[in-house]
Amino acid sequence: MLDRIPVYILAGGKSRRFGSDKALATLAGEPLLVRVARMVKPFAASVTVVADRSGRYSALGLRTIGDLSPGLGPLGGLITALNDLREPWMLLLSCDLILVKASWIGHLLAHRRENALAVAFRHQIWEPLCALYSRDIQSHAHEVLAAGERSLQQLFAMVPAVPVALPSDWPPIVQINTPDDLQRAEEWLKSMTHPEA
Repeated sequence: MLDRIPVYILAGGKSRRFGSDKALATLAGEPLLVRVARMVKPFAASVTVVADRSGRYSALGLRTIGDLSPGLGPLGGLITALNDLREPWMLLLSCDLILVKASWIGHLLAHRRENALAVAFRHQIWEPLCALYSRDIQSHAHEVLAAGERSLQQLFAMVPAVPVALPSDWPPIVQINTPDDLQRAEEWLKSMTHPEA
C-alpha cells in the first residue's frame, strides 16, 4: 500500500501566458486544480493549495493558504508550504499538471534517502513541481531567495537531491502554460482514451 503524504498544490501564479486563472481552466470537463486534487487522493494524507490569498479556492472544497510572499514564484510557494508543513516530507505539485499517477509518486517515495532534502524526476533538467521535499530544506530555500534567486533549479543545485528517471508514461505535455497547451492536452487525453485502431 502506498504511503500517504501531505500534498501541496501551487496555484498562486498570475497566469500571464494563459490570460486567465489557469487553476480554473477546464481539462476533460473539470478545473485543472480540481483535477490535480482528485488525482492525488489515493496517496494524499492531506491536500493544501497555496494561492495568492487564503481561502481563494475554498469554494472548491480545497483548503487554501495564502502565499507568505506573493509574486516570488514557485520558490515563494514552496517556502509557504514548508512553513505550513508539520510532517517530515511533502509532495509539491503545480495546479496545471495534466497527469499525476500513484505509481510515479510511489517511485519518488521509494527513492527517499536519510540525508536527502529533495527527490525529483530528472531528464535534462529537474522536474521540481512534481517532487518530494524534506521539511529540512526550508533554510536552503531562504538562502536561495536571499541571494536574489527565484529558481527551484537553483535550489536543487545546492542541496542533496536524489534524481529519479522520468516514468516511461510521462506525458508529452506535462503542464499547461498557454491556451494552445490546453488544447493539445485535450487532444492527447482523447487519443489515450480512444486510441486509433
